[in-house]
Amino acid sequence: MAAVLARVPDLQRALDVVRLLHGPAEQAPAWLAVVRETAAGGDHTAALALVEAMKHRPSRAEAAGVLAQVRARNGEHEQALALAETIPYPHARLLAWAMLAQAAADSGDHPWTLEFLDRAERVETGHDEWTAPAIPVLIRAAAAVGDRDRTLAWIERLEEVARRESAARTALRAGRDESRSKTSPLSDTPTLQPLLRTVAGVGEHERAKALLKSVRGKAPRAVATAAAARACAQYGDRVRALRLARSIEDPGHRAGALAAVADAAARAGDVDMINAVGELVTNGEQLVDAAAVLAVGEAWARVGAADRAEAWIRSIRTPALRHEARAVVAEGLAVAGAFERAEALARTLGDPELCAEVLAEVVSALALAGSTGQAEAVACSIQRSTWRARALAVVAVHAQDPDARRLVVPALERGDWPSVIEVLARVEPAAVAAIADESLLRAADRRR
Repeated sequence: MAAVLARVPDLQRALDVVRLLHGPAEQAPAWLAVVRETAAGGDHTAALALVEAMKHRPSRAEAAGVLAQVRARNGEHEQALALAETIPYPHARLLAWAMLAQAAADSGDHPWTLEFLDRAERVETGHDEWTAPAIPVLIRAAAAVGDRDRTLAWIERLEEVARRESAARTALRAGRDESRSKTSPLSDTPTLQPLLRTVAGVGEHERAKALLKSVRGKAPRAVATAAAARACAQYGDRVRALRLARSIEDPGHRAGALAAVADAAARAGDVDMINAVGELVTNGEQLVDAAAVLAVGEAWARVGAADRAEAWIRSIRTPALRHEARAVVAEGLAVAGAFERAEALARTLGDPELCAEVLAEVVSALALAGSTGQAEAVACSIQRSTWRARALAVVAVHAQDPDARRLVVPALERGDWPSVIEVLARVEPAAVAAIADESLLRAADRRR
């Protein structure tokens, strides 16, 4: 909502709506969205003024980091550096340096990546829970520019945080002080999964293997191994990911890991890997392995193998799971561009609400592909009025005037303006301003 209102000429009205939210916890994300959208639109002076206008100091520090990141992604590294230096809190400044290093690494600017990494190393923070969120970002940035020494140093620091957390938990249970230990076995702590994902993601597989061996207990080890498998799948090492997934004894966590491998294989178009995951899933208990069963069907659909996807649906023995698989396969076929097949499969769903939801996904895929006429036809055929209005609003996002104005009418008639506000901000800014005014009046009435 706030991000869309930031595109309305009267920015003050957008901020008035943000202020209607209750407390910093609700206001901060909305205000940040306005700052990000304003900066992304190129008005850095207005974005900086918004940051300085924030009353909540921690939120203001976060907003400065957001603005610095936008400028870094635009290649304006000097300005980004100056903004980050204004952040008063060490942990927020460390996170800002990490995000700036990642932005510079993503753009291939190695000198600036190293500069931001240097700045991060000079920040002293005294609390693990404040430091830990920034370290995985720093590790990825250092690895991206080939700085192995710094990569390993940050990995060591993150591992120390995980071991301190684990030792503290052990000490709490045993009633003794082990909170400083760096050699204790690992348990399922908040930092363990980010540690494993990051280590596997930068290719430090021997380190990941050693960490997994150090995890105590079957359940924590299953969680940790699944995290490592998902990371390997995400970063392209699908063979290793499949091997890790197969090693997990817990059926639920194994299913989740196999689902991640199937998803990664679909994104890469790796039909051999989809087939390998499917063979493993076929031998499992289908209700327990539901995530993997659905993922394999969706994977076949997303690579355009409609016959394989529908054959997979027919092989599912559990009726409820088979029904859900039909829905995810229809959505996958739509993503793959098999629109007619996706629509036909969606219409076989017996649940009217689910049918409407899946047809709305088909509409989204059609509109994204530029087939707005066909998308409108499918949207108009949706029986549930709420989904029909929202689907037409999606078509409106991709349509040209005056079609865009016409297509948002059903949503406005239902009072469902949040679903069409993006279109309104583009084609009818005055309408958004009117909505903002109405929201302000209603809030004033409630206060009376």
